[in-house]
Order: sequence, then structure tokens, then C-alpha cells
Amino acid sequence: MKALQVQKFADPTAIEVQEVTNLQPTADQVVVRVKAAGVNPADWYVVNGMFQIPPALPFTPGFEAAGEIIAAGGATDLQPGTRVLMTLPYLSEGTANFGAFAQQVALPAKNVVPIPDGVDFAIAAAIPVMYGTAYIALKHRAQLQVGETLLVTGATGATGSAAVQIGKHLGATIIATTSGAEKVQQTKDLGADYVIDYKQENVSDRIKEFTQAKGVNVAFETVGGDLFEAAIQSMASEGRLLPIGMASGIIPEVSMIRVLTGNFAIIGTDFAHYTVHYLDLVRQGLAEILSWHQDGIFKDLTVKTMPLEQAVEAIAQVHQGAGAKVVLTM
Repeated sequence: MKALQVQKFADPTAIEVQEVTNLQPTADQVVVRVKAAGVNPADWYVVNGMFQIPPALPFTPGFEAAGEIIAAGGATDLQPGTRVLMTLPYLSEGTANFGAFAQQVALPAKNVVPIPDGVDFAIAAAIPVMYGTAYIALKHRAQLQVGETLLVTGATGATGSAAVQIGKHLGATIIATTSGAEKVQQTKDLGADYVIDYKQENVSDRIKEFTQAKGVNVAFETVGGDLFEAAIQSMASEGRLLPIGMASGIIPEVSMIRVLTGNFAIIGTDFAHYTVHYLDLVRQGLAEILSWHQDGIFKDLTVKTMPLEQAVEAIAQVHQGAGAKVVLTM
């Protein structure tokens, strides 16, 4: 089978698709024939040796994939032919195991979730990280309530667009930021109640206007830099600020005095951490997300597909801010 292999951290010339041995499951594993695998910003950090749980070299990167089970160990009742999506990484002997960027993945049976027959593999492969992150952050960590106000920065990015839709489905009023008339309209079409063009408008002033100076109850912040500062300035009392990413490349620093006097919380949400330590929550969330998808809750869930042989290029594109969700096909 073919698999993307990383031989050395931070060296693009040491990353290539290679022929490797077909996989066999252990007692608690399944082997999945991968049809599609999602590419995420965190993949760049993994292959550059900057991820919080470094994998052992050589390794195959990739957090999420969808395909069909082709073999199963004796300790699972999952059958060959079952369509599943996969959530990675998992830990083995203290090392993070990824593996989605390959034609086959061997992983614990508990790390797969069945997908309905009507869901395309490429769409399924795009769901776990972007929708799973938004689901865990908003529903579990922030406990977003009906009638609350949710700020989403970077709302046309993959995770931001998922947060807009999930937040709206959970009954929140959505204030979103993006840039340019086309993206403003796209964000409104996703369900945002108010959209701020951050390149043309003062974000803090507009949030103050939209909330009658009360501020936002929850902020889903994906950009960092000036937009993180705007979120800090806009938190309501007992608000919850969720730092999800730093797409701007500027990592914020926060004075604890501002958190104390503002009476709000800053709450981290790392999807990989949940797959390792709270897998039941991830499985529950993904099952509910798939149900919502079948019910037509999510709009414009489209992907840009690239072949496995272009994986290095795909990782670079996503790191540089590719607009669409990128999915590798096998």
C-alpha cells in the first residue's frame, strides 16, 4: 500500500509517498481502507516536530479519514465492509499514532465511528476535526446556551464556519468576523446574524453596538492578533473565551488582571487531546454531528480534493490559509 512517510522532522525533502507493507489488526484493532483523509493546520506542526505529543519517526501524519473496514481483530464486533470515519491520534506506549495519509490505517476499534451510507467519504473525512472542535468547544467546554451571543472570528475558515452553524443550531445569536463583501455574504448565508468586515470596521465598536454594550457570552477565536484583542475587549461578565487557533500567526499574550477584572474565563480546546483522553465524548459528538448533517443542518459543506501524491503540497496550502477544506483522496 501507499503511505505518506515522514523520515525527519522539519525537512520537506524527507517527506514522500512510499510503498509500505499492508497492515494487519491486533485483537482490539480494525484495518480501514482509506478513501479520503482531511488535511488540517495541525498537520504542519506534526510534520515539523512541533506537536505537543511528538510521534516516533518514521511516521504517517493525518488526523482524520473515512473509508471501509477491511479486517477486524477478534475483540471487536465491527465487520469488514462497515463504512467508518476515523479519529486520530491515539496513544501507544506513550507515543502519538496518526496515520490518516495512507491507503490503509490500523487503529483501535473504539477510534472509528460508523457513517451512514448516504454520506460521501470525502465529506465524512472533513467532519471530525473542524466540526468536532466546534462541537466540543461550544457544547462541552463553553456550554453555550439558547439565547446567548456567540462571537466567531475567521468565520469563513473551516473551523469558524462550523462554529457559526453549530452555534446557530444550538440557539445562539451569532456575531461573526470576516473580510470582503463576498465572504460577508457567505457568512450571512451560513446563519450569522451580524457580520463584521474586520478590514473595514472597528470590531470592538460594532460588537458593542450589536450587543447594546453587554458584550458576548462566548467567543470562538481562531485568528489571534488584533481579533483576539477585540474578543478580550468584548467579553460579557461570566463570558467564555475559546482560543481555537492563531491563523494570523500572532500568538496572543493575556494579562491575568484583565481576566480577573473582566470576570470571564479563557478555555482551551484541543481536539487531539480529546481523542486521547475523552474518546467517548468525541464519539458521542461525531455521531450527533453526522445526524445533524443528514438532517441538512450544515450548509455548503464542500471540499477541495487532492490526490495522496500531493499531500506535502496540501499540508503547505492549509498552513498558509487555504480557503476550502482540503481532503486527500486515495
